[in-house]
Order: sequence, then structure tokens, then C-alpha cells
Amino acid sequence: MENTVELVREQIAQSWSRARLSGLAPSDTLEDFSVSDVDRRSRLLSAAEPVLDRMDNVLRGSRYCVILADRDAKLVDIRFGTAAVRALVESTGAVVGRTFTENTSGTNSIATVHELRKPVSVRGDEHYMESMKMFSCYGYPIVHPVTRRIEGVLDITFLEPDDNPLLEPMLGNAVSDIQDRLFEETRWSEQLLFGAFQRASARRRGAPAIAIAEEIFLENTSAGTLLDAVDHAALRALTDDPVHRQGVVRSMTLSSGVRATVRWERPASGAGIVIEIDPLREGSCSRPAAPLIRAEKKREATVSVSGEPGSGRTTVLSELAGNAKFFDAVDLVTSDPHEWMTLVGAALADSAGAVVIEHVHLLSPAIARSLYVKLQSATAWFAVSSSSGAAVSAEHRQLLTACSSTIELSPLRTRKHEIPGFVRTFLAQVPRGYDRRITAAAMTALMGYDWPGNLTELRTEVTEVAARRSVGDITARDLIRPTAGAPAAGLGTLDAAMREAIVRELERHGGNKRTTAEQLGISRTTLYKRMKDLGIVG
Repeated sequence: MENTVELVREQIAQSWSRARLSGLAPSDTLEDFSVSDVDRRSRLLSAAEPVLDRMDNVLRGSRYCVILADRDAKLVDIRFGTAAVRALVESTGAVVGRTFTENTSGTNSIATVHELRKPVSVRGDEHYMESMKMFSCYGYPIVHPVTRRIEGVLDITFLEPDDNPLLEPMLGNAVSDIQDRLFEETRWSEQLLFGAFQRASARRRGAPAIAIAEEIFLENTSAGTLLDAVDHAALRALTDDPVHRQGVVRSMTLSSGVRATVRWERPASGAGIVIEIDPLREGSCSRPAAPLIRAEKKREATVSVSGEPGSGRTTVLSELAGNAKFFDAVDLVTSDPHEWMTLVGAALADSAGAVVIEHVHLLSPAIARSLYVKLQSATAWFAVSSSSGAAVSAEHRQLLTACSSTIELSPLRTRKHEIPGFVRTFLAQVPRGYDRRITAAAMTALMGYDWPGNLTELRTEVTEVAARRSVGDITARDLIRPTAGAPAAGLGTLDAAMREAIVRELERHGGNKRTTAEQLGISRTTLYKRMKDLGIVG
């Protein structure tokens, strides 16, 4: 018994240390962190709901609550024994949609179970956050019986005096029941996916079709001759979208150089997807064109291009504007603002010219207001670029309305199926790059990384790796960023939002860490820790 107590206490001490190193203080509250939507159609909730209903009936009227968290430690269902318990638990900020990692909630039997992947009990003062010390709790991981991946955490929380030796075995039995239902649902999902694949193949009369789930890959004969392992990895990235039932990728370049339209549909939540591939009439080409946005410049349609740093704003503007005169708000750090505005004004007054002004979100409100006036009377065609969400002042928002059209560039992490095409394009731009081959495992690793620096970071990765390995295939061992401890795909909603906020503030303040930390309301030590955890380069 003493050894067990020591083990638990060691787990608690290590958990406290992790929470402290993340920048969390015991006096912090869960209200400091956002709440996001919950997909009620998820595989986990589908399997857990009948079990939760049964536990709800057993515990009704008692001072207990049952909490279910998903694989990202986000709370997706809470059942309360009494209204009084509901009020106490919710007063701590524990509500559906809030993420309970050790970085956000410290030591408890959801966050610590999620961290350790094993059952944990946390009693009273063992909680890291002061607001939770009135409670005790038991937590068990829910592990998928087929994939062996963690699907969630089931927790029973209660006031410390109400501990009962029967709670822990009851929780273990409930988790076992949920895992059994996950197994049965997996078998049902496999049958559903196979039926949808057969119908798609029959309807398409041999045209390429595949079906993908976590442990399943099906393809008909025509798909087998058209696709290779790299294409399979790119198409599998489409399964990362757990919410939408269907979607279309209008143009995707396959490894063979063939450009195709890809349509996908999810038969049911958690059942995988069926993909239909329609090669475009232009057929294959030996050297695929760069999969970047193409647009014809129209002098009557002025343009605002926005996107995250590295998302390709300058590339798009160059294609739109051709031989335009480029001005950059970054230059105002070393240039005289009056002189800079005079040059911009002169260019905008040339009716035969074209003007591009980059990073307008960095302009001071006064200069942004002055530029808006000049754009209103401009006779030249013009375009501007800004960082997504960075135009926070009224002057910046007004400046963007001077453009008659808008292009919003999506971050690379939301279109990972395009990464193989970008990689081939970037390889083709290095010496002897056309002859280089990247293995399927390496491509899968590239698509598993979230690329906070977007296309710029991906281009740098490809260039550096190609320089380091001048001959032979590029393998996963050759990669730099995806193997350097940066976050992989599937960041939780909170972490993704936190990373986006840090990247935005760093750009607004020219990389100044002190000012960025002040604006975000955190210490510089916490900022450095979060940047490292979230893979932010800077």
C-alpha cells in the first residue's frame, strides 16, 4: 500500500512541475481559456452516450458528476447528480467545450490521465489549481481496442468527504463498456464504409475511387494504376476534417503530374471517407506547375490579399500585378514617413501604372488614414496585403475597404493535401531537383507537421534538406522541422488559437518578445515556453 501511495504522490509532484513549467499559476482560473464547439456526432460520444445515461441514472440525486473528455482533453459531456454540484463544478470554469490539459487546468484526473495515458486519482489538495481543491476525482483513459490510441478520458468528480471505494471499479467498468462499444461501432463503420465504396465504384464504372479510414485503405483497379503511396498520404489528410460530411478539391496535382478534381464524402461520423478522383482533361504533364493561386490582373478590380505570415501573399501579388511598383510598410522603420507617402502618392497618380503596398497592418493609424485618402483618388491599379486578423484599428479596417475585392489565403495546416504538390515544386527549383525523390514516409511526416510559417517554412525545409542530401531518396530521417519536437497535426482548438495569437503579435511587433509578451498578458518565460511547445520559429 505504501508503494502505491508513493507512486501516486510522485505522479502528482511531476504533474505540478509540468503545470508550473507551462506558465500556469495555482491562482489562475479556467476562465482565462476559451470554450469551443463540440461535435455531438463524434465516434466517442456515440459510443459513450448510453453508458453515460446509465451512470446518470445511478448517480442521480448524489453529490457526484461524471465528465467525459475527448482525445484532445476537451470536455464533451458532463452529467451532474444535483443542481448544487452543477453550480460548484461550473463555478470553477469546468464546462462543455473547455480544454483540460495540464497547461490549462493543472493537475486533475482528466488532464493528468490525458498526459500519462493511465488511471489517476487526485484528492483535494493534490489539485494544482486552488479553485479545484474542494474536489476529489478518479479518471480512466479510454483506449480504442483496435488502434490502441487514446480516444478520451472518463472522470468521476465529487466533494472530498464523499469518496467511496466503489467509485473506482464502477468507473473502470464504464470505460470497459465504452471501449466495447467503440469496437462494435468500428466493425459497423467498416461495413458502412465498404458498402459506400462498392456503390461508388459501381456508379463510376471503373473510374478511380478509394476508401480511407484509420486502419482501412480500399481502391479499385483504376485508382491503383493512377495513385502511389505519396498520393495515398495526401488523400488521407482529407480525413483530418472530422466535422464536414463532404467536400471538393477542384484541382490537385498527383505524383504522376496528373491534375485531378477530388470529391470526398463521409458515410457517417467516424466511418472514414470515400474519395472519387476525376483526372482533368489537360491530362498529365512531366513537370507539374506550381500549385499556387493564379489570377488575371484586372485594373478595375483592386485587391486586398490577407493571410498568415508565409502563406504566399507576395507570390499572389506578384502574379496579379506583374511589373507593378512595390512598397512595403516594413520600410517605414528606417524611412521618413512623409517621403514614403510622397512616393506612394506619386505612383498611385499614374493612370497607366500598378501599385502594390505590402504589410499595411504595420502602418500607424495616422498613416493608414492618409493612405486610404490617396487610394480613394488613385488612378493607378492597386493592391494591398495584410496579415489575417491583424488590422485591428478602425483606420486599418477602413483602408482594406478601399479595395473592391479580397483574397484570403488559407494557412497550410488547413490544406495539407496540397503539400506534396508544393514539395515537388520547391524541389524542382533547386539544382537537379527534378531528379529527386521523396519517400512516402517522409511525405507523411511533412503532412503531419502544422507549418506555423506556412509556405515560407515549407520551402526552407525542402531547400535545406535537398542541400544536406545531394544524392539518393529523401527519407523521414533527413527532415529537420517535423522531427525537431514541434507540434504535430491535430492541435487542439485552444493550442491552435494560442499559436495564431502569438504569431500575429510577433509579426505586429517586429519579433520583439518583450512587447509581444506584454500584449498577450504573459511573462517572457511563458512566451518562450509556449513558442517552443507550439513550434513557433522566431
